[in-house]
This record gives sequence, C-alpha cells and structure tokens, in this order.
Amino acid sequence: MFKTYSYYVILIYTYPYKYKQEFINFARKKEVNFIEVNTSSITPIYEQIKDSILHAVEQERLKKGDRVPSINMLCRKLGISPGTVLKAYEDLSRAGTLSSVKGKGYFVASTQLSTQLNIFMLFDRINAYKEILYESFIKHIGPSATVQVFFHHYEAVRFNALINENLGKFNYYVIMPHFNTDVSDILYKIPENKLLIIDKEVPKLKGRYAAVCQNFTDDIYQSLKKNVHLFKNYRKINFIRSTSKFQFIPEGLITGFMKFIKEYSLDGEVISNIKSYSVQPGEVFIVFPDSELIHLIRTAKTNHLKLGKDIGIVAYDDSPMKEILEGGITVLSTDFNAMGKTAAEMILSGKREKKYNPFALTQRNTL
Repeated sequence: MFKTYSYYVILIYTYPYKYKQEFINFARKKEVNFIEVNTSSITPIYEQIKDSILHAVEQERLKKGDRVPSINMLCRKLGISPGTVLKAYEDLSRAGTLSSVKGKGYFVASTQLSTQLNIFMLFDRINAYKEILYESFIKHIGPSATVQVFFHHYEAVRFNALINENLGKFNYYVIMPHFNTDVSDILYKIPENKLLIIDKEVPKLKGRYAAVCQNFTDDIYQSLKKNVHLFKNYRKINFIRSTSKFQFIPEGLITGFMKFIKEYSLDGEVISNIKSYSVQPGEVFIVFPDSELIHLIRTAKTNHLKLGKDIGIVAYDDSPMKEILEGGITVLSTDFNAMGKTAAEMILSGKREKKYNPFALTQRNTL
C-alpha cells in the first residue's frame, strides 16, 4: 500500500488504469472511514450516521466545504438502503450542518453545531397516559428543543443498552425507570446535571439530580383513606395485580393498599388474575390495564350487575377514554399534564431537585 497521495498522483498519469482505480478506491475508503454503524444496535442506523458526521465535525475531521460520502457509496459500504442515508442527510440539512449541490452531493455547510436542547426520553411503552405526559412535556419544553423517544418495554437488558448506546449524544436524559428492581448502576453513568427521573423514584440512586415522581405508597394510601366512606359501601376490596408483561405495578402500591385495609379493618385481597376470578356483588375492584377494565365491565353486564352499585370499579391512571366510558370510570391517578410541565420546567431552569407529582382519586359513575 502506498503511503502518500502525491505518489498516487504520479501513478495516475504514468501507470495503467488498474492503478488509477486503486487510488480511487483508496480515496473512497478514506472518505467514509469516519462513519461508524453497528447494524445490531438498538439505535436507528440513520441516527448513527448523523452522530458520526456530527462527531467528525466536532473533532474537526470534517471542515466547512468538505464533501461527505455519497448516498450510493455509503449504501455499498454499509449494506443499507438509500432511504436510510437520505433521511440522515436531510435531517442534517434541516439543522444547517449539511447542504446539497445538485449533481455533486452533500457538503458541510456549517461547523457551528446547534446548541439547542437535544433530549433523550426513555419510556417503558406507549399508552394513553404516556401520550398525555409526552404532549405536555413537548408543549412546555418549547420549539427550541428536539426530543427523541425510546421504549424499553420493561426489559432491563434493553433499558441498559439504550442508555449505554446514547451516552454523550444528548444534553439531557429523561428516564422513566419502571422496574421493581434496582437500576441505579446504569443511571450513575449519566451526569447528574443531565439526568431527570420521571414517574418512579430510584431509591438507591444517590446524588443531586432532577426528579418528578409519584410517591406510590403514600399516594394510594392517602387517596383511599380520604375516600374511605365510599369503600365502606362494599363488603370487599380487590386489588388486581395484573400478570400482563405490558403493565408495570410498583410494589409501593400494594404496600399502600394493604396499609389502608389493615388500618380500617376492611376485607381486602390482592388478586393475580381477574379473568379467572368469580366476580360477586358487593365487591370493588382496583384495576390497571385497559384490557382488564373492559373484562370487568363485560363481566358485570353479563351478570346483570350495575356498575357503581352492585360492584365498584376504580381504574389506575386517568385518560380521556375513562372520562366518558360507562358514564365515567372512577380513577386513582397522578396528574400527567402537571408531570410533563414540571419536567420541562426543571430542564429549562436547570433545577436539580425532587418533586412529588399531584395524585388523587376522581370519583365518577363506577364507585
């Protein structure tokens, strides 16, 4: 292998075509060696391409006016589709980092990297109340911020991988650690001033970081206690501990529930599977997933049981659907609009403190 470009230039003019082609291939290799892609990574490939280019600009390996690899060249080298590369280049063009010249490709337009907020947001999964939280956060964080949302689906390995692969790529990390096991080790890798915990505390995570969470044990205990007169209308209270892998139920909720029924000497039980339970008149059910809520409503109708009278239903986590279904479903819920707003305000103000989000029982037709 030749060591200098100047030597190659001589070869181009004095040696046969195969040497010219060898030079072209070598030059192409030099052109793309700053782009790193891991096809087995959870991070989308187009994001990896963008990160590689931005990192090269930051390290001054790419300067203003430099040409980035052509779409076809990257496709051949990395074995990916043109659309993937095009999305990365168009995103960078909209950000002002790249510009395109018709027939010539994409070039570095600016080396002044954006200082706007670039936020990594990690949820467990999407559902109605997560949408409320997300939309509130987006509204209050403002248009100057970009937010990328990821989902861990209650898989600890995926949770760790997503954080590890995105360390150093964002200037803020908003994490929803919906696990009943300790996840503090991976969270310690995120600088305190860039971390915001939402919805659930991580008791073993020490340090000065931002958090807006529920206090699950005290929230459910105080809300049930405040409305004990409603629950005394029923002979038994059932807490449905869903077995669905797509439903997270913090251990603190069960602790708070058991504390409540013990204090008031009420008949209560934690049930693991509502679908195999024989629903009887005079019972009230605290239920979590929408699928189990619908099952209870269908069971009541099949057995001619009137909601709010013969049996009671209290759903956890409010949503627009629960406001109107069956004339209104009674809910135990935190205020997700408030949580999104508080989280955004903490980031914008730079405050690093822990706040507990408002929580209440909202009585409707089913209790």
